[in-house]
Amino acid sequence: MNYFTQFWDENRDDEYASWGTSTWYFETNEADEVQKQITVYKNGKVLKYSEDNLEDEFAGLCMDTLTIDECDGDEISKEDFYKVW
Repeated sequence: MNYFTQFWDENRDDEYASWGTSTWYFETNEADEVQKQITVYKNGKVLKYSEDNLEDEFAGLCMDTLTIDECDGDEISKEDFYKVW
């Protein structure tokens, strides 16, 4: 598994824009498929997605492949990912 983060320096473009900027956390498998995803917003709102929770009224699990290079992210440890999870 691979673990990385990406900071998004823009607000959402919907009615939840007041949540602020966000940091995204990803767990991907060796095929670069997103297995788990967390979004932490500046206001403290946290969204979590996985096979058990594919989507809700706010967003959903990334269904495309994703690499750390594609999102210009930072590698983190499995332990750091699961501290947020």
